[in-house]
Amino acid sequence: MRGFSRRLALAAPLALAPTAAGAKEDARVSAEAALRAFLHAFENDDLAAMDAAFAPDATGFDPVVASAKGGPVRELDAYRRKPGMPPAMRALVESSLKTGSGPPYRKLDPKDLLVQTDGQMALCTFHLESPTGLARRTIVLVRRGGAWQVLHIHASNVVA
Repeated sequence: MRGFSRRLALAAPLALAPTAAGAKEDARVSAEAALRAFLHAFENDDLAAMDAAFAPDATGFDPVVASAKGGPVRELDAYRRKPGMPPAMRALVESSLKTGSGPPYRKLDPKDLLVQTDGQMALCTFHLESPTGLARRTIVLVRRGGAWQVLHIHASNVVA
């Protein structure tokens, strides 16, 4: 009986591993679906859906291109972390709603998408390509009440 208990104890973690791996994959798939739904709302300038996608305590960094050494002095307060949806994202949506011909108002095709999950958090990294550069994005999602919400967005751009 003692040998049986020992074998059972050694086999137990192996029996649980597929379940844990399956749960992690389910989290990754559901986080990616939430990210793609947010990007789709952004393509269509659905400001209500975009606002609803953000957690109440969300923060963000607007996209900027780093200053070249010796370049013009920038007002740094404009580049500090802001609460909620990044101001430049909101301004783009409000502007294109007035002047655009969409929806969709833009095409967001995330390249090299990587979604990494750990418990109730998901780290999503990708880039958006254009003929003139690369837009790099990191979006942190948090699962609360069974739904994924944007907790943080960090954006940076590289000009070709």
